[in-house]
Amino acid sequence: MNTPPLSPDQEREWTLQERALQQERGIAGAAAPPSYRLLARALRQPLESAPPADFAAVLARRIAAVALPDMRWERRATTALVAMLLLLAALGLAWQGQDWLRQLLGLMPSLPRLFNGWSVVLLIGLAAAYWPAPLRGRLPDAEWPQR
Repeated sequence: MNTPPLSPDQEREWTLQERALQQERGIAGAAAPPSYRLLARALRQPLESAPPADFAAVLARRIAAVALPDMRWERRATTALVAMLLLLAALGLAWQGQDWLRQLLGLMPSLPRLFNGWSVVLLIGLAAAYWPAPLRGRLPDAEWPQR
């Protein structure tokens, strides 16, 4: 790995830290200031404390206590935009749907002639009745806090 050259201050700091490590390991001829040696000794020691036994539970309670942002406006705006999109799609289908449906059926003669006016209305009605269900935010209480 290529690294940029060290500045004189960085080089001096590196040298002092390396000397402190060598002195702690007992290598002769390494002399470092006491503060660097103390730091090297402290870094070589393992941590004396571990997280408490209930650390995960305490952290989970703290996170659960934090209020989630109010997402009602975003849900309503998304529902309104999707409703407008469906309305525009239905208007476009009503306005020019017969032409492209006739062309589509002309391209696929083996397709059964089920797509008359009432079956299309029924399919759109079923899709409209089922599709907004995920937008209602009806998730179990464990997954989404209800306000």
